[in-house]
Amino acid sequence: MSEPVSIHAVAKKAHCSIATVSNVLNRKGRVGEKTRQKVLAAVESLGYVTNSAGRNLRINRSETIGLLFYPSCAEIFQNTFYAEITAGLEECLTQAGYHLLLASYEASVAHTRVPDFLVRGKVDGMILLGAFPKKIIRRFCVTETPLLLLDANVDLPVDSVVTDGLAAGEAIVEHLVALGHRRFVWIGYTHEDDNIRLRKQGFLDALRRRNLPHVDRTSIEGVNDNAEFYRQIKARLKSKRPPTAVVAVNDGLAVDMMRQLQEDGYKVPEQVSVVGYDDDLLVEKVRPLLSTVRVDKKTLGRVGAEMILRRVANPEIPVEKRLLPVELVWRESVGPAYSI
Repeated sequence: MSEPVSIHAVAKKAHCSIATVSNVLNRKGRVGEKTRQKVLAAVESLGYVTNSAGRNLRINRSETIGLLFYPSCAEIFQNTFYAEITAGLEECLTQAGYHLLLASYEASVAHTRVPDFLVRGKVDGMILLGAFPKKIIRRFCVTETPLLLLDANVDLPVDSVVTDGLAAGEAIVEHLVALGHRRFVWIGYTHEDDNIRLRKQGFLDALRRRNLPHVDRTSIEGVNDNAEFYRQIKARLKSKRPPTAVVAVNDGLAVDMMRQLQEDGYKVPEQVSVVGYDDDLLVEKVRPLLSTVRVDKKTLGRVGAEMILRRVANPEIPVEKRLLPVELVWRESVGPAYSI
């Protein structure tokens, strides 16, 4: 095995000092563009690899960002929504010279303490992905490690980035009302999740502003079971004022409701229109094709990476709460309101 190329060899080939090479590689000091290009060319031609361990000791950095998911990291690999977010996150971090550490942490256990790797400073920043309960987020806030909530937000002084559920709700209602819909039901889980809250609030607020009777703009509360969601939807469909549109908090729930409706003989969208949220891969595998709200998941991940890197570089900057736009995608599961 050949010996690794030394920084001395790079300096010799670039006809400059070792200090200049170091400044170029660490983006420090004033180095002319011509000299910088000569150093980078020498690095590439010689195949020089920086000694990141030694550099990290000098600058007190691990060049690693930790990632935790609630309730467990296994969900990231089982859910395409979070897998796409993670892909965008990792892509941006890699370009910046950082590694992503996916860590296991049983966040669902109330007495679990903050992971040792976080307390001991083995990561430069920490990202919490998903709907972490507020009491758990508080534990992370007491550490000195920069923190970001990705696809989540709480009323705590911590950076966060989410998508605009409020605006999405307004846009969904506007489109459905234009198609003649006046009776709606919204369904979403009862988890402690700001995304769920925003999506529900945006949708129901838009209906209230149109002064629809309360009975025609209901939401199903206190449910976390798909079978129970459908039981209650079916009961409403058999009432004197059945809903003509069902709006679900995510695509998985929307697809399952559509399947059960069809199994019971209801026609989608002729009798009931169905709308989802997220634009996951599964939506184009069902018939009719599901109308939904498209979340640019890779962009969500990339923006999260940029935010945590800014916080790592300057921990004193003001707390930032980012709200990313979404796009409505109307497909076959939505049509004109069914009239009885």
